[in-house]
Amino acid sequence: MRLDNKTKMDRRAFLALGLATGAALLSACSGQDSKGSYDDGYAAGYAAAQADAQKSEDGNGEGDEAPTSGIEYTITGAKFGKKQYTGEPVLILSVTAKNVSDKDQIAFFNGNEITAYQDGKALDAWMLVDGLDLPDSRQIQPGVELEGWLGYELIDTTTPVECKVGCGAGAQESYYKLSNPQTIDLSTL
Repeated sequence: MRLDNKTKMDRRAFLALGLATGAALLSACSGQDSKGSYDDGYAAGYAAAQADAQKSEDGNGEGDEAPTSGIEYTITGAKFGKKQYTGEPVLILSVTAKNVSDKDQIAFFNGNEITAYQDGKALDAWMLVDGLDLPDSRQIQPGVELEGWLGYELIDTTTPVECKVGCGAGAQESYYKLSNPQTIDLSTL
């Protein structure tokens, strides 16, 4: 779990995280007749502790679909671009970032927010594109949107590209939110 200066974890959340992780570790190593692996037990305990910590911070923890970062991304378009200096093809996603929290948040456009795959292989983010200035990452108030773009180095120009929410800080699945995950058919660009 990534914490910045604005987000403090209270003692109950910290203890819940520690106890759940410890319990998961002990149960995973408790004997040969237990089912599942060490990693399964650890992951389950860690996820439960995070959920408990989030509940204690939010009050009830129910119906809260806001991402941990407070930023929800939406893909608004896609096109081909060329790498600066080499001319190799890149996929450019036009993206809108919206602050869906009740606090000021920083909207980033660096490639971690959305993960793109070709044939199940993650594409590397690429930010130096001919004809485009670097996207403007900045702090935005609740409800405000910021336009930007994300670039991805393509493996080839024919295989469709699957776009899913990125993990971001701390590799949490819910750190960012993508309102419209999709697969882009490159032949239509």
